[in-house]
Amino acid sequence: MKLKITLIAFIIICLNTYSQNTIIKKVNYANIEIDVPLNYKANSEFEIENDNFSAQWLYLSKEMFEQQVQNQIIKQFEEQTQAKEISVINFTSNGVKFKGKIYKIKNTDLKFKILASGIINNQPLVLNLSFKNEPKSNADLDQLMRNFIKIED
Repeated sequence: MKLKITLIAFIIICLNTYSQNTIIKKVNYANIEIDVPLNYKANSEFEIENDNFSAQWLYLSKEMFEQQVQNQIIKQFEEQTQAKEISVINFTSNGVKFKGKIYKIKNTDLKFKILASGIINNQPLVLNLSFKNEPKSNADLDQLMRNFIKIED
């Protein structure tokens, strides 16, 4: 009996260790699979980052989106952070027009944050992008970043 319990505990530990060390090779952005480049790390299927950029997205139900929950999420962020500058930014994400806000944040390596919401492939979402340097044009964006944002001129 002790051997069975020990064996089961060992299997559970091994499975937990394996699942924690699994490298995520693709992220899913509104039903669009994006390969994770070698210089990036995916923390989950909904978050990707490196030293210069981070993207996270939060899916909302259609009802939540219609009730403007995305605006409440963005307002809550504004209240909790010490944003130095706030301005409006227009961009597209996978061909869909987004209007968001760009914030300059102190005390972090990724100093510029863009929060926006929209619907891609019938999936309402809140998009949270962070940059080390302010993205002023598409020339400032690498190939992975362009999966999430293309700045309108």
